[in-house]
Amino acid sequence: MLITFSGLDGAGKSTLIDWLQHELEAKNRRVAVFHMNDHIGLYAYLRFVRDGLRRLTPRRDQAATKPRLSLSRGGATAGLGERVRPALRRVRNAVVWNKPLRRFIYPVDLLVFLCYRLYLEKVERRVLIMDRYFYDTLVDVSDGRRWFWIRLLKWLTPTPQVPIYLDITPEESFARKGEYTVEYLRRRWVAYRTVFPWVPTSVTLENRDLDTSKAVLQQVVMRRMAAS
Repeated sequence: MLITFSGLDGAGKSTLIDWLQHELEAKNRRVAVFHMNDHIGLYAYLRFVRDGLRRLTPRRDQAATKPRLSLSRGGATAGLGERVRPALRRVRNAVVWNKPLRRFIYPVDLLVFLCYRLYLEKVERRVLIMDRYFYDTLVDVSDGRRWFWIRLLKWLTPTPQVPIYLDITPEESFARKGEYTVEYLRRRWVAYRTVFPWVPTSVTLENRDLDTSKAVLQQVVMRRMAAS
């Protein structure tokens, strides 16, 4: 079984996932929890390689304690690094947030995910819970205008047995996390409310009362497990 959680930052995905995992494991269900951004797709693997390379290179504070052959050369190198770093950051952001590129690699990520799902659900007999799903990626790559490509990608996307959308307002998301502007969160909120009606089996939870959300979630999951 595949259970997915989607929604704005601060909607309570991690809290409900942790609770649901423990509930299912208490019922002797084997569970695997994956995060879309950390475990699935090309960007996740590139991030994994980047983090591995960072672990192999000395930290700046460690490098500062090592003797240098030439102070002037070291200063020039440091100055060059300070100039190059912002440019590299801009290139990185241009690639990571490039919507046409992400639409292009979306089917590749789907194939990778299907392999994971086949192994976890069919071989290991686990319940797979996703913290974010491809529906969140559809929100990422939407521009509020060309919905044809978003609908096409959604049609390619396997529908989970339990797709959960945690609906909070942009203002609530900003108050809980404060990482993005309200204007940006509002655009995402509109996109979520456009995409999720295309998923007929989706469940929308207004996650303002945690106990109520848990009760509804448990009821939905148990009922669909019994039907599967």
